[in-house]
Amino acid sequence: MSNVSTRYSSSSMNFPRSMYRSARSGAGSSEELELPSFLENAMQSIEDYAREEPWAFAAWVFGVGFVLGWKLKPW
Repeated sequence: MSNVSTRYSSSSMNFPRSMYRSARSGAGSSEELELPSFLENAMQSIEDYAREEPWAFAAWVFGVGFVLGWKLKPW
């Protein structure tokens, strides 16, 4: 039985270099910095959207709160 890892090495596939480096390095310091920067960018995008479209943002917040309150009611 042939070894699958020798037949299909990741260096022969067409992955972007950043994905290949991430897969090769495993959990490292670069991944630790990605989550805070992702969360910071996501929060900044949400704040920008709330400033540009306050009524739409308020409707979304109300809708999400209504559904969560309806589904998570204590009785």
